[in-house]
Amino acid sequence: MTVAMARGTTSLRGHWIPWLFVAGFVIVIAVNATLIVYATDTYSGLVVEHPYKKGLAYNQTKAQLDAQARLGWRYDVAVTPMGDHIAIELRWIDATQAALDGLALEGSLQRPVENLPPLQIAFEPVGGGRYRSLIALPKRGAWDLHFSARRGSDEFAGAERLMIR
Repeated sequence: MTVAMARGTTSLRGHWIPWLFVAGFVIVIAVNATLIVYATDTYSGLVVEHPYKKGLAYNQTKAQLDAQARLGWRYDVAVTPMGDHIAIELRWIDATQAALDGLALEGSLQRPVENLPPLQIAFEPVGGGRYRSLIALPKRGAWDLHFSARRGSDEFAGAERLMIR
């Protein structure tokens, strides 16, 4: 009997060791699944859409920026919180420091840290080269303002990072 008991004790002593490997694999699979879910739901990291095509159009983009610099237009951006809304005001001057009135402005706000769709902005002239828009933002924090101004055949495009508190 002692031989049978010794064999039984020996076979029972290490029976839990294979389950350690199974538990280890289950933990690794659970952690990987969690990371995959979070990675697909967060910011993609995409900075420029279609970077190859943008690189091919470099000379055209540079020519547009040079033409924009020759215009001598300058702008200032002011953001004013107004309860649940914010007011974005652009003040424009030309090369002679005169107020730029009569601009057609288009704009959008994009969240740089999330994949939210851009918010389109309609600017209304206030006078004295100032244009204002009142917007309800879904979240506070960092936003990128992209805008274009046009008067006749003259065009100006700009972008600013805004911190909305």
